[in-house]
Amino acid sequence: MTVPSASEFAMAAAATRPASPTGNTELASRIAAEYREIVKRYAAYQPRTLQKYLGPSELGSPCDRQVAGKMAGLPATNHVADPWPSLVGTWCHEGMADCFIKANAFDTYGRRFLAETRVAGHPNHPGTSDLYDWKYKAVVDHKFLGDTTHAKIQRADGPPRKYVVQILLYAQGFRNMGFPVERVILAAWPRTKSKIAGLYIWERPHTPDDIALLEEVNTQTDTRYAWATALADGRCRLEDVPMVPGDDECYFCPFYRPQSAYDEKIQGCPGNRDIKFAQQGTPS
Repeated sequence: MTVPSASEFAMAAAATRPASPTGNTELASRIAAEYREIVKRYAAYQPRTLQKYLGPSELGSPCDRQVAGKMAGLPATNHVADPWPSLVGTWCHEGMADCFIKANAFDTYGRRFLAETRVAGHPNHPGTSDLYDWKYKAVVDHKFLGDTTHAKIQRADGPPRKYVVQILLYAQGFRNMGFPVERVILAAWPRTKSKIAGLYIWERPHTPDDIALLEEVNTQTDTRYAWATALADGRCRLEDVPMVPGDDECYFCPFYRPQSAYDEKIQGCPGNRDIKFAQQGTPS
């Protein structure tokens, strides 16, 4: 029987040791931690992260508490949100803009696409629309989605309200500039799939109901401004603002703090865990 040397024994032990969750060695795990922090720091200083005003993508959120808190500029209490989906979305949007601008050179329609156009469907909340398609006289919004949200776009009743409101605000912004808008299109790209075949398109024509929905959003926005003013003046607390938790809205909300459901000293919103603070009406 051959007795292994100390170095051979150590190598064999290392080969059978369970791999680290984030690397194959301890050094690899440390490098992974360093790289993650570099990306998180980068994400924290992106224009979208530092942006103080609300864009069209946020006005359609179902939760008054989330939007009013953002309007009031309250400090974030959410320490669990991951910046990766947002970063990937930003990079994909930049790539899509370049893709469709260059497509103009090959399209028989001529200069068919306008990408990254600044529009104002709401006077206080302008935004940048992903795409205008002259061929279909349509406003297009790109979404880069995981499986769960991608499936929501395909529901019989259509995409979530916040997505519809966002694209309708872009459409109104184009109309304000004199562009004909006959259709709205949501392009749901598969962020977590390995094939582009997963693209799903939701589209529909512009209807009078769209105007009614935007009027509803404008009224709701005014109410949220009233709450935001009360928050900023100290006349109410975040917990006093009505909460409407959505499917996945809470996890990405800057004010989400589930521990606040059990400890009143902890600032933040408990989200789906507790709705005892939900109230009705507007601030006095």
